[in-house]
Amino acid sequence: MAHGHKASATMRDTSATDVRRLVTGNRLRDGVPVYFAGIGRWSPALAEARHVAAADAEALLAEALAAPPPHPVVAPYLIDAALRDGRLIPLSLREEIRAFGPTVRAAEP
Repeated sequence: MAHGHKASATMRDTSATDVRRLVTGNRLRDGVPVYFAGIGRWSPALAEARHVAAADAEALLAEALAAPPPHPVVAPYLIDAALRDGRLIPLSLREEIRAFGPTVRAAEP
């Protein structure tokens, strides 16, 4: 993967990890994937995402949706991530690609 990130089935193995939930969506003005960081703030950095246990996920989503209009994010939704060595790693390949970039690099001219 781009950015020195290696994807593997092992990375999505949740054994011996703390599974967390967080809110993501696409920023309305430019389509960039963003993560709810709390107190009405959204960030393109996964590391800044506010994450909670599964039991608190719906409350986190409600908080993310509570901002007054116009909302800065299109269709926010919950995703699963694992907390490994203090870093959040999305558990689905789709979310891993959204967070860390394409799985292939463009050919050089």
